[in-house]
Amino acid sequence: MINKLKYLIILLFLPIISFSQQLPHYSLYMMNDVIVNPSILSAKTDNQLTLMFRDQWTGFEGAPKTQSISYNNVNHSKFGRGINIVNDITGPISALSATVSGSYIVPVKNKNVLTVGASVNILQYKIDNNQIILEDDGITDPALQGGIDKTLAHSGNIGAFYYSDKYFIGASVLNILSSKLNVSNSGVANRLINHYYLNAGYSFDYRQDIEIIPSVMFKKVGASNLQMDLNVKTVFNETIWGGISYRTNDAIIAMIGMNFNEYSLGYSYDITTTKIKIPSYGSHGIVLSYKFKAIEKDTDKDGILDKDDECPKMPGPIELNGCPDRDKDGIIDKEDECPDFPGLLKNNGCPDRDSDGVIDKYDRCPDIPGIQELNGCPDSDGDGLQDALDRCPYEFGLIENFGCPKDSVIIIEHKPLVATFQNLEFEFNKSNLTFLSKNMLEDAGRYLAENSDIKIKIIGHTDNIGSDRYNMILSKKRVKSVKKYLVEGGINANRIEIDWKGKSEPVNSGDSEKARSENRRVEFKILK
Repeated sequence: MINKLKYLIILLFLPIISFSQQLPHYSLYMMNDVIVNPSILSAKTDNQLTLMFRDQWTGFEGAPKTQSISYNNVNHSKFGRGINIVNDITGPISALSATVSGSYIVPVKNKNVLTVGASVNILQYKIDNNQIILEDDGITDPALQGGIDKTLAHSGNIGAFYYSDKYFIGASVLNILSSKLNVSNSGVANRLINHYYLNAGYSFDYRQDIEIIPSVMFKKVGASNLQMDLNVKTVFNETIWGGISYRTNDAIIAMIGMNFNEYSLGYSYDITTTKIKIPSYGSHGIVLSYKFKAIEKDTDKDGILDKDDECPKMPGPIELNGCPDRDKDGIIDKEDECPDFPGLLKNNGCPDRDSDGVIDKYDRCPDIPGIQELNGCPDSDGDGLQDALDRCPYEFGLIENFGCPKDSVIIIEHKPLVATFQNLEFEFNKSNLTFLSKNMLEDAGRYLAENSDIKIKIIGHTDNIGSDRYNMILSKKRVKSVKKYLVEGGINANRIEIDWKGKSEPVNSGDSEKARSENRRVEFKILK
């Protein structure tokens, strides 16, 4: 009896003190593979509740016994969530742990699926010293004085899983981050050690009603030797299945199971193959699971489930995979540069009325074909000055001579002023002049300098967007900006009067963008 207890105590403390397995191993792990790789959560198609029982070395006093309950939730189209509670008892030592897992589907270009996942684990180790009976030889071990010793620990796990309808490959590391484990207040800084898993499998259709699934798992625990599971599972009519597994340096496992409706039941029997002769009736494992359909969501209520909806929070038509298209041009809003105006795909969904390659929102002459260098406005003679500002639009000329040849005599009264004030532009919702507007004001400044008897009045107007007060202030700032630029260019300030009207005097009473564009203007009057 004493020798038996001595070997039992060595066996019990070995997983904590040495670099060997600290987590329970299930022969039926393929029926609940999330316990060895949290990323597999997102590969599930149904929610699942699973009960697992393992009785190792049945008939041997103090042998390990394990029970667990798991719940996997895959209601989200890309995220999986799960929780697992395990109770593992080996003689006087017990470990109660709770694990919360999460996983995510990573988009890949082909039809296969890649998932990544992580989990956190909290566990309690407990040693019941009252169950350890030693021979009374007159020597008292202070470490075994009865009572119950407890300690808490926590750890983190990660994993990745890549699969298709025919094959899979997964990798995970359990206890990649872990806390110290001080058992019995011994002061020894033990720690939960890393468990490495790598598994892969392939599905063969032997016949229409027979599927054969060979798989392999490699496991490395701390400094222990690499262990390998070779498995073959055969499924008949998707209902009855059987299999055999060989675990190196451990056991041969026979497995059988049945699927009926939403339920699955599996049983395993391990026959020890190691040189350690354990007087037992083998090891037994049972897994019972219940699957129920995931709740398929349609967040935007457009008739397309979130898992198939490229825009799950915005309703859209089926032909555009659930994404909205406000202007009905066949380009979804998130890829449409002009989502409220029908346009062409080559223009990123924006209209180009004059088909000159400059979309209307950037085209200063949207109804007359022009060139990109002049923001869509025409330059018939190719001298670099758009026709609207060119006093000789059909003769190649000099910009400093208003687009006319060097020796031309220009007799067009006040035309530089008309051209300038018809085309003035400001930055959106600001009083800052654009670069092109400054160039035009330089033309107007030269004209005023050459005609020193002219005195003008400039009046600012805005469109109808915004309050009356705001637009009055904006129109005032704009005309003051124009006057300042001309004065800085050498024009006497006494020759320029200013006034501002806000949105009170529109030239177009419409509410279209074209009407608002016409109403945003700076006018001038000749006072002398």
